[in-house]
Amino acid sequence: MSQNEIEREGLRRVLAEQSFAVVSVHRDHHELDLGAIDDPESVVLVLVDAANEEESLETCRYLRQSWPHYRVVVFAANCQGKAVYDAFQAGVHGYVGKHISVDSLTEMLKLVALGEKIIPSQVFFDLSVPKTVSQPSDAKASIGEANLSDREVQILQRLIRGDANKIISRDMSITEATVKVHVKSILRKLAVANRTQAAIWGVARGLGQTAGHV
Repeated sequence: MSQNEIEREGLRRVLAEQSFAVVSVHRDHHELDLGAIDDPESVVLVLVDAANEEESLETCRYLRQSWPHYRVVVFAANCQGKAVYDAFQAGVHGYVGKHISVDSLTEMLKLVALGEKIIPSQVFFDLSVPKTVSQPSDAKASIGEANLSDREVQILQRLIRGDANKIISRDMSITEATVKVHVKSILRKLAVANRTQAAIWGVARGLGQTAGHV
């Protein structure tokens, strides 16, 4: 949902090209009728444009109250801590920035469809800055104790950025299968369940400050 017709149409086309079944696009929740989707086995994602923060929060609350089993994702230019916190308080399942690539957006929406929560890595970075600045030696020790290889550290930095496997594969000149192997190894070594938890771990130890292109 977006009040901007050009953005609505552009996003509809992008999602359709990425093999998502786009049911409808609307200006706001007053036009919405997701009750028409009667397949109980369908995973329904609702993407809400946060151009107006107050209205987007109202929309998220309405969606959670009316269709609690649907999954709500906020699409926003502002990924600051309070805005993200308020959105999750309103019941969203994911919060993604408008600056990300189409591939990254696709991967994030797929993760939400699978039941994951998606939070901007910038939020983790903002929360962890005081700790990582004041305790750099402890951070390096923690990374060393995890026994991550140099390649795994590089890939963990890309997870913090929110990059999809395809993007990591392309930029690092390795296959997607190799990326998946490294990600699986990272999750095992850090004793975490998913990419989001791995990103939190890395940002808390200062990796977010150097997460850039390889």
